[in-house]
Amino acid sequence: MIEIQDIVKEFDGNTVLTGVTETIQKGEIFAIIGPSGQGKTTLLRILGLLLKQTSGRILFEGKPISQISDSDPVRRRFGMVFQTPVAFKDSVYHNIALGLRYRGFSKEVIREKVMQKLEEIGLTGYENRKATTLSGGEKQRVSLARVMVTGPDVLILDEPTANLDPVSTEVIEDLIRYYNKKLGTTVILSTHDLMQGQRLADRVAVMMNGRFIQSGPIFDVFTRPCSEDVAKFIGISNVLSGKIIRKEEGMSVILVDGKEIHAIAEEPVGTQV
Repeated sequence: MIEIQDIVKEFDGNTVLTGVTETIQKGEIFAIIGPSGQGKTTLLRILGLLLKQTSGRILFEGKPISQISDSDPVRRRFGMVFQTPVAFKDSVYHNIALGLRYRGFSKEVIREKVMQKLEEIGLTGYENRKATTLSGGEKQRVSLARVMVTGPDVLILDEPTANLDPVSTEVIEDLIRYYNKKLGTTVILSTHDLMQGQRLADRVAVMMNGRFIQSGPIFDVFTRPCSEDVAKFIGISNVLSGKIIRKEEGMSVILVDGKEIHAIAEEPVGTQV
């Protein structure tokens, strides 16, 4: 659905993204994890058509998004929710209805869609409340509903639960699963919460120094990190260095500080691991 091809982004001569490449499949949940300041938000804003890359290109269903104008209907197929909940100084109802009003839906259709979304996010009866008076978790649910009421094909989430308590986080995660599984929405999210990435994602990418160091299915990334930096980031503390000296009964024998360790490894004899 989305092809990211060698994306570079610079701000005032500082390179934030350095050759990001990845393919995101239709209907999957793709999580981007990594330390702060590595370029996750910048990449999401480019994917969300809020920033333009310095070089490289992104294809959406085969069409470069750099060619998408502000009036192109393709823009309406993307929706983005930010880390800090957005609440306009109006009622919850009008906060959720905003995108539908811009799209010219009738009042009857808007009311039907908004009331449905209020039920989905568990805020039925809140339609006349001021959105700015809600709790952080409630505001984030409204932010999510405001995006999803327009029916986007791609939902982009930038640390959507970073500032929320555990109960609110669970509600948001349940909604993400619902929109992905029930509606088939493709979800791209960044998160600092490694467990959240494991709970939600079909595939995950580790971003460091402005590029994806490793990407793949959850199990592969969290059990077979490609480097020491990735291993430490995902929480593996017993990182040992050695050399494969022979193969034995389907296992690799690795010499580590004069001791032999048996492990599963596909690399050939003589490889430093």
